Amino acid sequence: MEKVKIAIVEDNSEFAQSCANTLSVMEEVDQVEVFASTEDLSQNHQNKFDLVFMDIVLPGKSGIDYIKERSDLDNDPKYIMLSTLDTDDALIQAMKAGAVGFVLKKDLKDIKEVARMVMREGGILSPGAAAKVISFFRKPQSKETHSLTPREREILNHIINGYRTKDIARNFGTKEGTVRIQIKSIFKKLQVNSRVDLVRKYSRF
Repeated sequence: MEKVKIAIVEDNSEFAQSCANTLSVMEEVDQVEVFASTEDLSQNHQNKFDLVFMDIVLPGKSGIDYIKERSDLDNDPKYIMLSTLDTDDALIQAMKAGAVGFVLKKDLKDIKEVARMVMREGGILSPGAAAKVISFFRKPQSKETHSLTPREREILNHIINGYRTKDIARNFGTKEGTVRIQIKSIFKKLQVNSRVDLVRKYSRF
């Protein structure tokens, strides 16, 4: 199995180094690097990492704003938020931005298992965050989404949760080209022009 490169973006140096030391002993990991801000990450090793553990509140640009700016880059790493912010808004904004994981620091027991879960399953939520997501998305479907096929509704849900085209294809065991065709069909039926429009309009379907 190809080994992964991991970045940790965290301004608490003691916490960051503890996480780095734990992750670096994993057989699946090639290297782990620590950055104190998103600016440091951009300047030093842009587009290099497979997984990025990201705090939300950071010096300079926030972790969520950083991910939002990079949400359309298909070769971007998988972002997992590690945060003390236990709020609905922080969680939903992170998911909308494109994060595939959200783990409250108070819930973090084994960061190695978090990394493995993301590598194996494509995403993770800590127990406290999972309950918030279930509550948030347990809403009646809008009339417009009734025009979607069952598979298109599944794809819509994945897009809202921040999954990229290649992640959706992998999840369904199909080709990226097939998923792109289905996404274009969703755009046409729901009269939107982009993923951002889709998330803004249907994040509560």
